[in-house]
Formats: sequence, C-alpha cells, structure tokens
Amino acid sequence: MQIQDGISTKLNHSANLNPKAFTMIDLLALVGIVLLLASIVLSAVSSHRRKAKAEACKDDLKQIGVAFRTWALDCGDAYPSRVTIDNGGAKEQIELGNVFFNFLVMSNEIGSPKILVCPEDIEKTAIDNFTPALSNTNVSYFVGADAEDTFPQMLLTGDRNLAFQGKPVGPGLFPATSNKIALSWTKTIHNERGNIGLADGSVQTLDSKRLALAAAGQDYATNRLAIP
Repeated sequence: MQIQDGISTKLNHSANLNPKAFTMIDLLALVGIVLLLASIVLSAVSSHRRKAKAEACKDDLKQIGVAFRTWALDCGDAYPSRVTIDNGGAKEQIELGNVFFNFLVMSNEIGSPKILVCPEDIEKTAIDNFTPALSNTNVSYFVGADAEDTFPQMLLTGDRNLAFQGKPVGPGLFPATSNKIALSWTKTIHNERGNIGLADGSVQTLDSKRLALAAAGQDYATNRLAIP
C-alpha cells in the first residue's frame, strides 16, 4: 500500500511540474498563426511595392509630359505625332504604329529612355540608350496621335494596358472617339488602374470608370491612340 502511495505521489508531482503538455494540435495551431502573420506581412510589403511602382510610373509620365511640351515650343506648339518626319516630327511613323519613333525624336528632351517603361510592365524592356535599338518593345506608353495642347483634356500619353468593351486593345492605332465610354484598363499592369498624361501636361491616376469619362470628355471628335 505504501509503495502504491509512493508511486501515486510521484505521478502527481510529475503532473504538477508539467500541467499542460505541448501537443501536436498546439504545434499545428502555432504554425498556422505564424503562417498567417507572415502572409499578412508579405501582403502589406507587396502592396507597398505596387504603390511605389505606380507612383514611379506617374513620375515618369510627368517627365514625359514636360518633354512633350518642351519639344512643342520649338515646333509651333505641335506635338511630334502632328509634325511630319521632314519637319523633324513622327507623324508618318505614328500612323504606322511605331510609337517609339515619337519618343526618339524627343530624345534630347527626355534624356533617358528608361523612363519609357513602366516599372510594373514586365512585358517591356528598358534600355540605356536611344540608339540603335529603340523599338516598341522598349515603350510602355501610348501616344495620342491627334492630341493638341489647345484641347487640354485630350489624352496625350499613358499606360498601354487599355481595353475596349472588356477586350484588350492591341498594338496599333485605336480611334478613341468621344462616345467610346467603354474604354477601360486591363489587369496586366496596375490591376485595372492606370496613369494618363493629358495634353495640358498634367498626369492622373484613374480607375476604369474615370478613364472612360476622361476619354469621353476630350472635347475632340477623335483622338487616335497609338499603342506600342
């Protein structure tokens, strides 16, 4: 009887030393909490990076907008897409869909072709020099072929991930008539958002609804958008 009481006392003493053992369920719960916290942190970091890239894209378009207006000062206030090649512009090449040529003639004003690629556009490649390799593969931004500074709300440039009636707009000239309010963004660059530069030099970040309104409010019957 004394032996049993001794054993019982030892067992009770051991139980008191470890009143709640760490079970497999506890371990799995702890791992789940750690993974959840890691997911939240990674999501926040990813969101911050996306916002930073979107802001960098907006800043690049502001520089490009300044380049447009600076170039136009020496060309009768006309943008390259409105000036013939013989007069130093890019009109004929833009009408062929060669968007890069518009920026090539503005190379002195732009400085570096790196700003022609949106940081979130993984399908385009930024290069260090304008020549000899510049092409549409090095450009993320469309150009308004008919844009004039006398119509300040016209779309001058912006992210290329445009859609019309839910379908992506491919490379080439797209006639953005004022009644085409079905213009929107795809998810490919800024996740159904984008940046546009207007003919007055301003840059705006828009969702699809506001983009459609901007396209409809250009005060100009047709503005062909050259998509790279």
